[in-house]
Amino acid sequence: MKHPMGMYIVATTEMWERFSFYVFVSILVLFMMQVLHFSSGFSTFLYGIILASTYLFQLVAGYLTDRYISNRKSIIIGGMLMIVSQLIFTYDASLYIALERVPMHSTLLFNYPEMIFLLGVLFMTLGSGFFKVSVTSFIGLFYEGQEELLDSAYTIFYMFINIGGFLAPFVLNFVVGANNPSLYQYGFLLGAIIIFAGLAMFIALRRYLCLPNGEPVGTIPISKNKKYLKDKTVENINETKLSRIEIDRIFVILLVLVVIILYYMSLEQINTSFIIFNLGFVNNIIPFTNFAVSPELFISIPPLVVIILSPVTIKVWDMLSKRNREPSTISKFGIGLIISAIAFVMLLIPLYFYDPVNKINMVWLVLFSVFIVIGELLIMPISLSFISKLAPVKYTSLMMGVMFSATAASEIMAGLFAAAIPTTFTEVKMLFGIIPIAGVMSFMWMFVIILVAAGVLWLLFGGKIKKLTHGIE
Repeated sequence: MKHPMGMYIVATTEMWERFSFYVFVSILVLFMMQVLHFSSGFSTFLYGIILASTYLFQLVAGYLTDRYISNRKSIIIGGMLMIVSQLIFTYDASLYIALERVPMHSTLLFNYPEMIFLLGVLFMTLGSGFFKVSVTSFIGLFYEGQEELLDSAYTIFYMFINIGGFLAPFVLNFVVGANNPSLYQYGFLLGAIIIFAGLAMFIALRRYLCLPNGEPVGTIPISKNKKYLKDKTVENINETKLSRIEIDRIFVILLVLVVIILYYMSLEQINTSFIIFNLGFVNNIIPFTNFAVSPELFISIPPLVVIILSPVTIKVWDMLSKRNREPSTISKFGIGLIISAIAFVMLLIPLYFYDPVNKINMVWLVLFSVFIVIGELLIMPISLSFISKLAPVKYTSLMMGVMFSATAASEIMAGLFAAAIPTTFTEVKMLFGIIPIAGVMSFMWMFVIILVAAGVLWLLFGGKIKKLTHGIE
């Protein structure tokens, strides 16, 4: 199974973009709490809104890329905007000393540092939107007539994404240490340098972004490229009317988006509520040393597990496929949701035997990461491939934008859920202002119930959903 060199260049470019983006993500909650002095609940809620905005704009970016901007130009535009964003955050974080006496608050006061912060968020939203949707749809352009390679291609691509996601918090642990807000500016500066390096590599190697016959890929918008019209005319690809089969497949895409929302809502607790959970319930001291692990370092564990398990996953799917025993794409989603529920059980077990003196061993967070990643590998890379197959050709990048807009919804949900995490066994927090969450164990049980219920329903109705794909696997 040989993949084109261009795919690896695009995947590597995405790896460095994810490194930069996860520098931003890893610091964000602590930055808002310790530099801008937002309350923990407001910080996690605002985290969801900010991350949602970066994904939601990808819907617009996908449309612009398909219609007016080529994938290559969109990636360059997005990368440049992200560099500006990281430099803005670098400056804002450098104001920490001047903000030390600012009282904690639960609203945006729109003082000077907060306005600078919102400006940085704006540039990150625009930059990440253009970059992410374009680089994701770019992968599929290398595989015309080789759709059978898409699952493994997107799994490889997803592995590169997670290499960047692992490196960011891991390196940050040594750059900014544990709870050193005066050093956050150097973390953001690192993010700017990394995305600059990735963008420079992409531009320098652009001549390799081509098909085996030497034809360049991603140089013009799909809506203006006759190569993707097949037996249709240029006028037909610009028509908005969809066939019955296309409508059915888009409906399946919408159902897949529900799975993505539920999964990402759960996964994003690592970046939000688990920061607070980590500070209060987990023993972060490495045994036999005095070295304290920073809360953001735990964010690197799931990407590391993805890197380790992705090659194993590819070999398992190949082996099962040869024996005609590989689960259908539909079944993988349901199984992935149920396994993700087991991840939260891995935190419920030590909570049942919790000792406030010794706290929870870090190994339980590792076990959580293993199970949540197994669920991830059954859902996320498969969904990228599945959506690329189901999407009408004329709306390829747009459908990727729709997928990331669903991720935006999941980020908002994640922030709302995270704001309701109790900090003790007896504290009661309100979810959505109306649902009481009594203690941290109830918080974990909530995710178990939601994920198991969704997984079972998906498996029960899998046959009917499969019929709507009209043969797409």
